[in-house]
Amino acid sequence: RMVKLTLQYGFCDDSIVGFATAGYSVFLFTENFKLASHISRVSESLIEESSNKHALRSRLCVELVVTLKPITEPWHSVMALCLELYSSSMITGDVENAVICRWSYCGGSFWSGALDLVTLSTQYVQCIQEAAKYQQNGVSYCMMTSFTTLLHLSGTTNTDVNVKSYDELDEIGER
Repeated sequence: RMVKLTLQYGFCDDSIVGFATAGYSVFLFTENFKLASHISRVSESLIEESSNKHALRSRLCVELVVTLKPITEPWHSVMALCLELYSSSMITGDVENAVICRWSYCGGSFWSGALDLVTLSTQYVQCIQEAAKYQQNGVSYCMMTSFTTLLHLSGTTNTDVNVKSYDELDEIGER
């Protein structure tokens, strides 16, 4: 509907949201990655031209970056974008999406081996602390599972954050 209204009346910020949502829907419901990626790139281009760039980037970070881009683009370019979207989200006060972008950066760095384990441990600590500060418990708990594995792999210990055990996290998940 938003795409139809845009074609009829012209572009506005909600048009960009409509295009991004359409691309995300194509990805979810048809698995046509190529078309979804194309629509997402059009949305991103429109966002960059908008005077409301930071708010739109923050609002659409999950649709445009966290879900589709890791499948269709090299991870190093996605990681850089996660950090940019983190900044945009913090600028607009959208701490929920900011924490999600930072979590995505940390998780992607963990799985791709893009950062050494000690640097990555520091990034995880900062993200877990930030998630706790802004009461984003879901992100915090999800990060703790990877962080515990990261500590074991790096052979380091953690004194910076209170990390729950796997059993405690299982209990939280069952609630």
